[in-house]
Amino acid sequence: MNNRFKAILKVVILIFVFSLSFKFSSIGGHCENIVVVIDPGHGGDSLGGNYEDRIERDINLITAFSMRDRLSQYEGVDVYVTRENNTDKELTRKERFDFAKKVDADFLFSIHYNMSEYHTLFGSEVWIPSKGNNYVLGYQFATIEMKALTELGLFDRGIKNKLDKNKTGEYYGILKYSEEYDIPAVIIEHCHLDEERDSAFWNKESYEKFGVIDADCVAKFFKLSSQSLGIDNSSFENIAVSKPTGRADRDYTDPEYCDITVDDAGDAATSVTVHIKAADWDNYIQYYQYSTDGGNTFSRLEVWDDRSSEEQIFELDKPLGKDMDIIVRALNKYDLYAQSECIHVEGLPLPETKEDESESETVSDIQYDTVEIKTQTPKGPQSDFPPIYVFLVTLIVLFITFNILFAVSVSRKKKRRKRKKAVKKPQNDDFDLDILE
Repeated sequence: MNNRFKAILKVVILIFVFSLSFKFSSIGGHCENIVVVIDPGHGGDSLGGNYEDRIERDINLITAFSMRDRLSQYEGVDVYVTRENNTDKELTRKERFDFAKKVDADFLFSIHYNMSEYHTLFGSEVWIPSKGNNYVLGYQFATIEMKALTELGLFDRGIKNKLDKNKTGEYYGILKYSEEYDIPAVIIEHCHLDEERDSAFWNKESYEKFGVIDADCVAKFFKLSSQSLGIDNSSFENIAVSKPTGRADRDYTDPEYCDITVDDAGDAATSVTVHIKAADWDNYIQYYQYSTDGGNTFSRLEVWDDRSSEEQIFELDKPLGKDMDIIVRALNKYDLYAQSECIHVEGLPLPETKEDESESETVSDIQYDTVEIKTQTPKGPQSDFPPIYVFLVTLIVLFITFNILFAVSVSRKKKRRKRKKAVKKPQNDDFDLDILE
């Protein structure tokens, strides 16, 4: 009986040890080191975003190396980077995850910078998986990352999903292979390289700073601490996130409505106040823009101050001598918009011009004298040609006329000579002499 009891006790102890090892192998409580793969996007001939002197391929590498150096200062983590330079051939998405699988990665972080088609968007965003536990882990990390980037002064464009055209899988290749290899991954778009409101971050110092922020966010997510940095994240708690049923997908619908009213105090007011009421019940409103020419052109995107509110107010200066036809657009998290009706507002009147009385009389006199002179001038066809042209034309006409007259005179003389020659001559010279005498 004792032997049987001992056998049962051994089994219980083994189960207990196994359960402990399973517990500490989960995120935030590893017995072994956490393995993080940092994947700087693009590489080789793939430049990524390329605007003026900013090349995303190169910037991604700066941020990735900074992130590696910072994260390596935490205890309990092994850090790998998928590429070490910009000259090697670009890795495919599959090759990046082959690398992650080879090192037994717990998470892959894809480093990127953003651009928009019309260079109008600004701020940061994180793209996460759409399904299962990877969605939960992606959303938890993205919440930490977006908070840190917003505190740095960047506009929060949100945590986002996007499916392929069939709505059956991930749109982005990195997230597609994240699901296939069952390795959690996110795409971090740190800022835009083509919109002036992100221009404060277009420098090497900021690119390196982003890497430090990324590393500290990863450390929080995995509850890593660093004695050398004096950071203890052991008590950090990730937010609770529900696992989606099926796939989480983006919003494909425009905001529900966008209405405006305009406060105008009339001719005395130099500006008008525009009140917007707009809502998107699937997510939120994050931008607005306006037109003063009936929708032909629009302003740049402006930040919607409070995403929890359906109201926004702004002012417009009245133009001088020109009316306004005001239209407003409200844009949601995915840059889809609803448009308001058009409201007509009269511009500021032009100031009246008052002439001095004496000056008015002088002008009147001058005009009268001018009229008198014109009436004394003989009427006739007026020429716009300069006098020298008229003189030259006259000379040419006289020359041609003289030559014609001269030619006529010569012709007449020739005819007379012909007639004289036609008369019959005398038979002897004497006759001629007699006539001459």
